[in-house]
Amino acid sequence: MVFIDSLNNKAIEFNSFSFIYDSEENQTPVLSDINFTLNEGEKLIIAGPSGSGKSTLAYAINGIIPWRLKGLSKGDVKIFGKSVWDHQFSELAKMVGLVKQNPLEQLTTFTVRDEIAFGLENLKIKGNIIDEKVEEISELMGINHLLDRDITQLSGGQKQLTILSSFLAMDPKILILDEPIAFLDQKSESLLLNKLSDLTSNKELKLTLVIIEHRLSRVMNLADKIIVLNDNGQIALNGDLSQIFSDNYDKLKSCNIRVPWILNLYNDFKTHFPANGFLYNPINYQNLLDILPNLDDEHLWALNNILMKNEIQPAMLEEYDKYKSIIGFDDLYIEKSKHKGRDLKKPDTKSEDFILETKNLSFSYPNSSLSAVNGLSIKIHQGDFIGLVGPNGSGKTTLLYLLAGLYRPTQGEILYKTQNLEEIDQYEYLRNIGFIFQNPETMIFKTTIIDEILYAPKNFGMINDVPNDYTNKLIDLIGVSNPKRNPFKLSWGQKRRLNLASIFVYSPDIILLDEPFIGQDQRTIDSLVETLYIENIRGKTIIISSHDYHLLLKYTQRIIELNNDGTLRSYTDKRNFFNEHSNLGPIMLIDEIEKELKRR
Repeated sequence: MVFIDSLNNKAIEFNSFSFIYDSEENQTPVLSDINFTLNEGEKLIIAGPSGSGKSTLAYAINGIIPWRLKGLSKGDVKIFGKSVWDHQFSELAKMVGLVKQNPLEQLTTFTVRDEIAFGLENLKIKGNIIDEKVEEISELMGINHLLDRDITQLSGGQKQLTILSSFLAMDPKILILDEPIAFLDQKSESLLLNKLSDLTSNKELKLTLVIIEHRLSRVMNLADKIIVLNDNGQIALNGDLSQIFSDNYDKLKSCNIRVPWILNLYNDFKTHFPANGFLYNPINYQNLLDILPNLDDEHLWALNNILMKNEIQPAMLEEYDKYKSIIGFDDLYIEKSKHKGRDLKKPDTKSEDFILETKNLSFSYPNSSLSAVNGLSIKIHQGDFIGLVGPNGSGKTTLLYLLAGLYRPTQGEILYKTQNLEEIDQYEYLRNIGFIFQNPETMIFKTTIIDEILYAPKNFGMINDVPNDYTNKLIDLIGVSNPKRNPFKLSWGQKRRLNLASIFVYSPDIILLDEPFIGQDQRTIDSLVETLYIENIRGKTIIISSHDYHLLLKYTQRIIELNNDGTLRSYTDKRNFFNEHSNLGPIMLIDEIEKELKRR
């Protein structure tokens, strides 16, 4: 039986807590001098750059640290007034539910039904009660139609919902979600956020919620408080969420987090027009709408122009169109690649200049009637920069696997420069493909960072083309100082940056990225986008599968959208796509500004 002190409403207490992972005694602490309290029923967002210790903080709350992950620590962590050292790990597992960043780490059974029931079975709950609970939770989370689906046939988002359901079934007192919306489509994301809102507003449950998230604008309405960590694993900001967002814009930006676009927009506006600053800063969409009637025509147009340059046609990329200087990520390229041509303007694409084409492409998983991609016919020009979108389970990842030559079509064909993929030497084709997988650990093969970076050049016989200073720059990109460090001990975001380094090192012609923005802070996203943009100008073809519509709106040129059944819904210019899907904040705001101008 788990005992909770009913007189102590402090759900979580950190007292001068610091932590260094085992075998890294000479490294700086992952977390340093952490002090905060979260009361029962409160909702907290933990934000910070990649590698700042956010996930480590979660492990200290649910007992993984110190009971499963060893290291050097000082200070204390208390759960409902009792030190984690005095709790049994089984007690903490029942009391604190942690939905990790990577869904695959927590899946243990073969079907959705069994996965939701797994924790209840370990608690020795009666079978009939388990069956009722599984039905109740699956319906609540909108996955009851998946109960008998094999886990291997779920999309990333469906796996995330399944894991969350398995924890909710055990009625935790504290629920920690590590990037909960990262793998979810818009419908599933809205469903999850609405369900979490219902759960946290239920006064009888008194559920304490901790959300670790980079996309703050999507989860800010769920929280009372926010803690922002800096690069050194220290608390930079801690307090009421509304107050922090309203009064600490500069410090938020300095912490390298993804500041909500509304804060960026309005602070940029105030910089240009300080006389039009109001007594408060808008921290959500409705706040911003309330300001519009108070602006004159000139300033409404100015706000519209700033919105366009910030969110739809980013001014930050215009300076790279002629590639006059080397910046950030781009400083990492192989020397011989830099000299392939000095006229780096994006080449004109001709109607017949297709690098990839699919004809009636279909794919069904073996021993299953489930069709992931269905009758897909698309033509991709050399030098296209494409966003790939669609609901969970629509076949986006499967399509990338097919284009990379990792799956063979069940029906139809794929052409690379007019030649059927079946007729091309696989080794030569893979040399021209760079694939960033959804799960960063899927493409880590070696036991040191330097060996991982050089893995592909060795396989492709180009190791002598990679200078030492280049590999050093790649290591700097990852954000670590020790090239012999085990890559599996990196944070999710650092693993993702290692993936990028291991692809850019051999400069492929086609770059496929499956959810590359997950776990990335603002600095890394900016660097990644700058790199991809410059590579696109060079003529490389880039396809990004992502649920982060906001970033696709800013950076891509065209959008491929798939339906639930893996068929093609649309393939169009990004402006056409987002005008038709006008539920995205920046597009909606442009419409509201136009309406306000017409009313005058």
